Amino acid sequence: LKSQTWYNIYFKPSLPIARSQASSLLAFLLLLEGGMFSPSSQPARLLEKIFQYIDLHQDEFVQTLKEWVAVESDSIQPMPRLRQELFRMMALAADELRRLGASVDSVDVGSQQLPDGQTLPIPPIILAELGNDPKKPTVCFYGHLDVQPARQEDGWLTDPYTLTEVNGKLYGRGATDNKGPVLAWINAVSTFGALEEDLPVNIKFVIEGMEESGSLALEKLIRREKDWFFSSVDYMVISDNLWISQRKPALTYGTRGNCYFMVEVKCRDQDFHSGTFGGILNEPMADLVALL
Repeated sequence: LKSQTWYNIYFKPSLPIARSQASSLLAFLLLLEGGMFSPSSQPARLLEKIFQYIDLHQDEFVQTLKEWVAVESDSIQPMPRLRQELFRMMALAADELRRLGASVDSVDVGSQQLPDGQTLPIPPIILAELGNDPKKPTVCFYGHLDVQPARQEDGWLTDPYTLTEVNGKLYGRGATDNKGPVLAWINAVSTFGALEEDLPVNIKFVIEGMEESGSLALEKLIRREKDWFFSSVDYMVISDNLWISQRKPALTYGTRGNCYFMVEVKCRDQDFHSGTFGGILNEPMADLVALL
């Protein structure tokens, strides 16, 4: 990608998800435009108008989140049923983006070859865009809709796939990582449309369904699209973390990557008696421990 600015916005899964998340994102959009530093009071009036709309429609926003959390979009367990749920989840998101008026491309990125020889399709990666005004900056939001496995016997106090309010907070698999933040962006943008207010920036979305499994096929797609879909992007925003405070939104201007590899140690294709051969032949488990 060309030189870009990366942001990471932190979220806390509390009940006023519509206002706390969507409102913070709206303020961020205005800040990018420069409107927050304008002597005019127009941005403040606009934000108040937007806040009122969000408060009135908070139940609708939470209901959509409940529907999304109910989808068992587990990308870790290689099961055909769960892979179908992932496809369903990506289709729901694509439909929401189309309702915003965005142009949406659900990109087929092939299949996943598993160690046992099984092949499973990889859910499509969504590339969507709304607005192409050359006078405005373009903000690209990244998010993912897959989740880690969750069972109530793992320690959940409620059904992980049923969004549940407890003491003013919403609990459910994906409520904060990462379905809630994805919906917060969609809700923020939809609020502008509902109020017939012009977005201060052009918006792009890249949403995947395999982040918890290493973002299979995402890098290849980004490289392929760097001179096309991503060529006009000025800011990348990743909303996939936690708020570090219950009272203040946090903007992280740097993120940490990782590098990983796999090591396989093989031995003879038959067992040897440890009393006779122990210490003479190398043990693969001991070799692997030494390497680690």
